[in-house]
Amino acid sequence: MPAANRLTTFADDLRLRLLRSRLPALWQATLDDLRGLLPRSWRRLLEGERQALWLRHAGDRLELRAHGTDGQTSLGELPLRPAVLEALADRIGQHHLRTWLLLPQELVLRRRLLLPGAAEPRLREVLGFELDRQTPFSAAQVVYEGRVLARGSGPQGLQVELLVLPRARLEAELQALGPLADLLSGVDVEEDGRRLGLNLLAAAGRSAPADPVRRTNAWLLAGAGAALMLALALILHNRGERLESMRAAVAAATEQARDARRIRNRLQSTATAANYLAERRAARPTMLELLDDLSRRIPDDTALDKLAVNGDRVVMVGQSRSAPALVGLLQASPLLTEPALSGAVQADSRSGRDRFTLVARLRPPAEEGDGRSP
Repeated sequence: MPAANRLTTFADDLRLRLLRSRLPALWQATLDDLRGLLPRSWRRLLEGERQALWLRHAGDRLELRAHGTDGQTSLGELPLRPAVLEALADRIGQHHLRTWLLLPQELVLRRRLLLPGAAEPRLREVLGFELDRQTPFSAAQVVYEGRVLARGSGPQGLQVELLVLPRARLEAELQALGPLADLLSGVDVEEDGRRLGLNLLAAAGRSAPADPVRRTNAWLLAGAGAALMLALALILHNRGERLESMRAAVAAATEQARDARRIRNRLQSTATAANYLAERRAARPTMLELLDDLSRRIPDDTALDKLAVNGDRVVMVGQSRSAPALVGLLQASPLLTEPALSGAVQADSRSGRDRFTLVARLRPPAEEGDGRSP
């Protein structure tokens, strides 16, 4: 409950601040200007409850006034006869007209009061306590209403007018209307041809006829709300489809990027392998270079039967008159390193030469071109 009270107090304070500002007057003026731009038929459609029938006693006759978008229009006078009042009540009931009783200001006791601004949210209760001091009547003897004349910022900045009507006088006025009294939506007071905007009729006695224009406006409002909800649902649906299409596009782009990454890795692996083979090939002397170097270093009395290169290992099989001397000759080669005879040297009886097997290793690139002369 304390939280609800604080919320109610905050809402009342916010409403009072709004009422004390210029916004309500500016808003009403703006609405009036916009309403004036519409055709008369449209204004009648939008007015709804502002269209009403006003009744006013004029001696033994009843004056009728129509109030609508174009102001008040006099409809003439009718005699206060039961048959006439019954027929008028039937017409009002058939057309669902809002009917008000207009009283002259001489019938109402009026008092102007200065109250604190905080009294506005509970103005009727505050005025009920002021009845005993401001009037000779008690609350049970009268009907009363209050209207705010001005709002100030001082401690007694709320200027209010209290309007009091004896209950007996009101009952007499209603009794004179006969069956029309049950159709009244309210009772107001007239001052210099203008209504004060009050309703002195008790809430239990007010009639609320079905207003076709109000019903039409309600249907239009419901249709507008349904159209708005449909538009929002359509927007959400379109955005959902667009989100799904974007997700599909992102998934396809991700898959393409994954394929491109695999192809790039494969190309990099292939290029790395090719570069490695090229580097290995470049690090070794070509067969022509090796043959040229051997032909220049091996003497003429030596013949090679077999020359094999396996990786960096070179194997030479042949015949020579001085096989041990070949090791010294090949040590000076810039292409070979670690030359040595493999196995025993055997003499060939037919050729008179020594059969040998000599092995060596290709010199690494860092050791090639070390400045040794051939």
